[in-house]
Amino acid sequence: MTPWQESEQAALDGLREAVFACDAGYYREGGVDTPAALTASGWLEEEPAHSVLDVHRVVRCEEPDTEDEGEVRVVEGPEVVELFGTARPTRETVERAVEHRSREWFPPFDRGSGCCTVVYDEDGNPVGLCFWGVTGD
Repeated sequence: MTPWQESEQAALDGLREAVFACDAGYYREGGVDTPAALTASGWLEEEPAHSVLDVHRVVRCEEPDTEDEGEVRVVEGPEVVELFGTARPTRETVERAVEHRSREWFPPFDRGSGCCTVVYDEDGNPVGLCFWGVTGD
């Protein structure tokens, strides 16, 4: 989860920066010094990071479950209610649903992609963005 901000892309970029900083030594040995450079290098296509580093772009799609590899689709509107049982899920509600998801119906469905949604406090105020996805083997 990241703190609430209007731009889902900025939140994803910040999350990628934080994860990259933890793994920086590994990538710097290969001459890569930023998450953007890592994405541009093609390295992740050959050897995924198995983390948020595998996604780089936030998208909004007309149809649910249409995100492509490397994308994080914003889950909003009726799909939020369908997945979490409420239009204003808390962090705990999202985490519990993601932890107990069924691969047959819970997005994302393709490896190397993800989803995010706004999470709220008990008073219904936005407090963060939850990201989840499927990476790796």
